Amino acid sequence: MSERARNRAPWRRWASSFRRAAAVRRLALLSLALLVPCAGARAQVFDEFQIFDGRITEPGSFDLNQHFVFGRRGRKEEGVNAPRNGMLVTSEIGYATTTWHEIAVYLPVAREFSGDVFGGGFKVRNSFVVPNSGERPIAGGLDVEIRHQSARFSDANWAMTLRPILDLRTGPWQLILNPALEIPFGRSSPVFAPAVRGVQQVAERVWLGLEHYMEFGRIDRWETTARQGHQLFATVDFRVGEKAGLHLGLGHGLTHNSDRWAGKVILSFDF
Repeated sequence: MSERARNRAPWRRWASSFRRAAAVRRLALLSLALLVPCAGARAQVFDEFQIFDGRITEPGSFDLNQHFVFGRRGRKEEGVNAPRNGMLVTSEIGYATTTWHEIAVYLPVAREFSGDVFGGGFKVRNSFVVPNSGERPIAGGLDVEIRHQSARFSDANWAMTLRPILDLRTGPWQLILNPALEIPFGRSSPVFAPAVRGVQQVAERVWLGLEHYMEFGRIDRWETTARQGHQLFATVDFRVGEKAGLHLGLGHGLTHNSDRWAGKVILSFDF
């Protein structure tokens, strides 16, 4: 589940039978088991590490997600972007225009462990989802994200992300798939960068999850396993009051071309 949706309201239980709950549980475990061994996302520390489900806030409402991402890669391919050692602080401001559309702006600022501080440009995300998806066991949608960032963040100054959303829920379980396509403008061909998240609600206001971020390379030149990027996160989420939430995650790279370690903290507020 995405941080912005999960921290807004406790999950509802949709299982009408044990068979449906068991089926979704097996699907979640099978998906994670298949994805982890093939390891891959050139997951940069200067990224939000965020998975999106099919739910958005109430129409006419604002929300603020404050992201803090920490990472240590140790080394990076020479001549490609900046060393991935440091902290990224990103303010994400979202507004739901209708029951099926939300727009959000991202404003990142990075600080490397060396002390260098630099801005990360901006991102604008439009989310189109199935109306009232919070009341459905199966929901979905599409994120369209346009971004302008320096070479410290991205190989191309201008790029677009097309992020389909598949959101499956039953009882305390949830599985979210984001098979994203990263499209740089005027540079190389698109890159396939999917992500998957499995979550279980363990208490009224607590969720435990696993997230796997992947990057398999350009669609016209698939990378070898060693050169793919795969970042696996263990996460925990808390609901704090009626309008605030906290998301914590610790990630480890599964391949040489992944961040060695990455941590994230996301504070969410509804207005």
